[in-house]
Amino acid sequence: MDLKQLKELMRFVEKSNFVEFEYKDDELHLVLKKKEAFVGENIVAQAQPLVVETQAATPQQVKEEKKEEAKEDKVLDKDLVEIKSPMVATFYRAPSPTSPPYVEVGDEVKKGDVLCILEAMKIMNELEAEFPCRIEKILVENGQKVEYDQPLFLVKRLG
Repeated sequence: MDLKQLKELMRFVEKSNFVEFEYKDDELHLVLKKKEAFVGENIVAQAQPLVVETQAATPQQVKEEKKEEAKEDKVLDKDLVEIKSPMVATFYRAPSPTSPPYVEVGDEVKKGDVLCILEAMKIMNELEAEFPCRIEKILVENGQKVEYDQPLFLVKRLG
């Protein structure tokens, strides 16, 4: 990536609603963060001032990262499936603070059962099971902010 492309990318991120932008390949690791993002007149996220972090990856580092990823893949049981967040939101395990959680570890759920609520822009979105499964692990805490595609549950497919 040359300097001109980097400057264009920085301008694009600065003007966008992105709070953080990360790019990584075999040779470059780039992270762009900005102070705040606006939607209309509301600040929706706070982060650090726009910062550029770059790091050239050596072939040795690339090999080590690939080995590390392979180890992590082996740790996960082949039968376990990650259920990921379809949006940036706040994760809630129950419909209200006084209600019991939708699911607990060990619960078996049917397709269409509600697993949690994802709140985005004051809208409560129910996340439903897409297949029958057993909850093996809940990966996030109640009230935690979650990112798009972040794993929320580890489940074992049933049937």
